[in-house]
Amino acid sequence: MLKVLFTVLPTTVMLAGPLLFSASANAQNLSVVERRRDLYQTRRQEILLNLRHEISALSTYCHENGMGQAALDLTALSLDLTQPTADYQPPRLVQLPLSQRVAEDENHWRRQLKRLREDRAKELYILARQALRADLPSLAYSIIGDVLRLDPDHSHSRSVRGEQLFFDRLREDDPAYAGEWVSPFEARRRSGSNPETNHPVYGWIPVSHVARYDEGLRPWRGNWVSVQKEAALRQDFRNAWEISSEHFLVKTNTSLEEGVVISRKLETFHAWLKSNFAAFFDTPQALEERFELAQTRRRSTRSANPMEIHYYATRDEYNRRLKGKIPPDRVTNGLYWEPDRTCYFFRNPEDPDHRTVFHEATHQILDLATLDDRLAASRKRRLVLRQPRPVPWRLCENSNFWIIEGLASYFESFEVHDGRASVGRPDYIRFVGARQRYLQDNFYVPLQIFCSLGHDDFMGHPNFAQFYTQSSGVAHFLLHYENGMYRDDLVRLLSAVYRPDLRDVTKEPSLEEICGVKFATLDQQYREHLENLP
Repeated sequence: MLKVLFTVLPTTVMLAGPLLFSASANAQNLSVVERRRDLYQTRRQEILLNLRHEISALSTYCHENGMGQAALDLTALSLDLTQPTADYQPPRLVQLPLSQRVAEDENHWRRQLKRLREDRAKELYILARQALRADLPSLAYSIIGDVLRLDPDHSHSRSVRGEQLFFDRLREDDPAYAGEWVSPFEARRRSGSNPETNHPVYGWIPVSHVARYDEGLRPWRGNWVSVQKEAALRQDFRNAWEISSEHFLVKTNTSLEEGVVISRKLETFHAWLKSNFAAFFDTPQALEERFELAQTRRRSTRSANPMEIHYYATRDEYNRRLKGKIPPDRVTNGLYWEPDRTCYFFRNPEDPDHRTVFHEATHQILDLATLDDRLAASRKRRLVLRQPRPVPWRLCENSNFWIIEGLASYFESFEVHDGRASVGRPDYIRFVGARQRYLQDNFYVPLQIFCSLGHDDFMGHPNFAQFYTQSSGVAHFLLHYENGMYRDDLVRLLSAVYRPDLRDVTKEPSLEEICGVKFATLDQQYREHLENLP
């Protein structure tokens, strides 16, 4: 039946009449959750605005007391602190205490500024916890960013982010060093009798090895060989470089340096996902526990096994290694192979930004983070349906398959510049394509039908390439429309897909029910979103 419905798609718009959607209609369709979100956003802005006024008053005090430069600096700071940016990263280093060697007037305003920032940070942290309890996890984590902008050493917020205070004994004589905020993984690697350093070129290596690396020597089976000798030995993938990081193990026969670049991009991507999709990686109870444990500073430091990445020097070797995993007539640039839980890629001159790496790593990260949940669902389904044996859970077998490939395609736009991440730029080819498919090519599948497609109906359809394009557009819509109105809803749907509800393992999650908005309205808003993409 479905295939009959789709035969007219390439030449027909499946929405009749003009699509009109005004701001007033938008307001009428706001869900209870959205109204609650607006209340917390308003309170958030009030706290930040209060801080701006307080710092401005301090600036006036400095101006009236002959400290003109301090007044100008405070005015600029009042704007900088209260205009959050999405990619803000708090400083790693612990702030040094206020110097006692400055004039009393300067010491006074600096103490006042410190108190103001810390007091408002405390208010925001309380608000973040309240937002979490109100089932607004994305907003809660966003507010944590505000807390750290105001007070970079707010220990509870650092703990929520999975960071701990670390003091490098190699810098104990440095008067400009008071410690730093790092992950438990980094703290372990940099501690002990043979501490390691995360070298900008070579990745994690013992501090004692740095000089020899710089001389062009490399460790090989208990000895040291030249960098040229090592490169020749590691061309055989059985001797591949292994770059170990907190969440990934990258094996490659390209070069150590290239493997380190891939590893760092993946770690930045993983950190972004954990922060922005927190409600996916933790259940509501686990998220609440994360905030509670931050209060008592008893966070667990146990790490899961690293995710394995194979990165080959050529496409030919990639194809040979994946023989039997990919149909002979299918050309791929990368693959996440669920049976061995490994991602496979190759150095692709046509993909210097590693878009395919982010696409397949999305599948890997989401799959492995929730594997136990689907095993439990498979066992529960066996009991409910009285199956003779558990049947492996197949993601989106009967519906919602768009979100699997749509989100992975969306994350192809993930970029890392100078250690900072950005994603979803509207001029990325996937989103430009989605806009063109709908507005110029008149190809669109209404969301009620689109969300009903399972794996086979989606991947087996003649228009599956167009489905990929629409999927990435829908993902962009749900994550960015009206400043992220549906972001938490997308994460809820993603969680429901990867973590089946054990109370009813036969129930198919519904985007319409999760959003609290009719499919017809979502169709209208999607078109509006595409029309307004710059």
